[in-house]
Amino acid sequence: MTRNQVIMVYPYQGFSGTYVKHAPLGLLYATSEITKEDYDVAIYDTRVIQGDWRPGLQRLINDDTLCVGVSVMSGSPIKHAIAISHFVKSLNPDIPIIWGGPHASFYPETILRDEWSVDYVISGYASVSFKDLVDCIKTNREPDSVNGVTWRDRDVLRSNPDRQESFEYIDYRDIPYHLIEDYSPYGQLDQDKRIFSMYSALGCPYQCTFCSSPAQYKPISGKKWVTLDHNYVVDHVEHVVENYGANYIYFIDDDSFPKLQHVEKIIDTMKDRELGVGLGFRGARINEISRMSHDFLDKLAEGGTDIMHIGAESGSDRILRMLKKNCTSDEIIACNRKLAKHPEIVAAYNLMMGLPTETLEDLKKTRDLMLRLVDDNPNCILFQPNKFRPLPGTELYLQAQNEWGYEMPNTLEEWSNIEVEGDAIENQWYEEGMERFGNMLLVTSYFIDNKIQKTTKGTTLFTKLARIANRLYAPIALLRMQRGISSLLIEYWLYRRIAHLLALFQSRINNREAKTSGPGLVAR
Repeated sequence: MTRNQVIMVYPYQGFSGTYVKHAPLGLLYATSEITKEDYDVAIYDTRVIQGDWRPGLQRLINDDTLCVGVSVMSGSPIKHAIAISHFVKSLNPDIPIIWGGPHASFYPETILRDEWSVDYVISGYASVSFKDLVDCIKTNREPDSVNGVTWRDRDVLRSNPDRQESFEYIDYRDIPYHLIEDYSPYGQLDQDKRIFSMYSALGCPYQCTFCSSPAQYKPISGKKWVTLDHNYVVDHVEHVVENYGANYIYFIDDDSFPKLQHVEKIIDTMKDRELGVGLGFRGARINEISRMSHDFLDKLAEGGTDIMHIGAESGSDRILRMLKKNCTSDEIIACNRKLAKHPEIVAAYNLMMGLPTETLEDLKKTRDLMLRLVDDNPNCILFQPNKFRPLPGTELYLQAQNEWGYEMPNTLEEWSNIEVEGDAIENQWYEEGMERFGNMLLVTSYFIDNKIQKTTKGTTLFTKLARIANRLYAPIALLRMQRGISSLLIEYWLYRRIAHLLALFQSRINNREAKTSGPGLVAR
């Protein structure tokens, strides 16, 4: 009997996965080619399975299973990806396990060196290479010509370089949305948004020194930022609205606004078609918001936009120059004041700390900026400052390596213990007091903008407890941040314990209202 079943599994995510779950677009993209062939494909998303994920996966696996794919991000998702791989091998040790996703793209050799249960790793864009690899497995051939694949050849690791020189463009009609039977569990905890993520543009034209995008897109020939036709984008929106009940579209472009008319055309076309869905944008920069008129922002709001994620990063002009953000702290403040006049659109700011050469004084300037943003725009949201970690291929990685001897985690276990928000700041290039002050900023940033009250309704036990905690601790958090009180920070210890417990019991805490159908939310 010829085996032709391919099972794709999505692991639990880290702390942020507690309150936001988007549909596993990476798995849908990866399977867009094999679904055109004679393969029986199933997607199994462990995040939306109530209780133990193992029985459902076990019911899926049978004698017809050709291979199992797992999408893996760095950090705690690695631990669950390992558990999934071990479980599959316990059922049938001959089933090949394939890892893909962000972590696999950066560190394929480490995965195969440290984890016996993984047989293949795919780096980079995967829709074509995954199909080619599955074909090789089915016909019992070595994947010598498959782009971006790493595998074991007896005791030797072999690797084909990722030589893709163009963006991965997948027509929305080829995205196998039907592989997910029920989209209702996807969205933000305690909200009724059925969120569908999609692209309106590919790539990024900027050269931020901390970001992996410049290195990722360097091999791409031609322009590094390419828009999709606005009519095509709206066709895609209409497709998911009519066929899958989408009521919210989240544009996951690296950056949506280098050309404002691109977004304006999308908004106008959606209005003409009377689609009436909510919109969110992941990528926006201060230098772009500076060019947005009030009429443009009114149009965004009238078109359903309720949030823009904005890379503020730092309150220090010196650090902003180092990051190549093309803006100053005064310009961030001015843009925030502009957005405050459009309260329908939440300005959601991304921030960083622990950067090479950053001083305690620089970090205090970021603190001052955070307080100023909330004062000037009470409707804004401050995301927890991410603790900087050098990414291979970036300018800051080379600087950290050359000037401070930085060494990135070298084992899969070390990578699995990383949580971007919760890790202790390393002390290779930091002044005394940086770690303690940064931990204070991380904890208090959850509360000073009242984001918990703004983004939840208190309809679940988790959000009810979070809202109570917010009311009790918000005044203390504001006092700590305003006065820079970072001593006796028992809140940070408590935060780490809660994050650990949430990760440990994620399936129960996240999915009390999740629906299961047979083995889970799967289709073939």
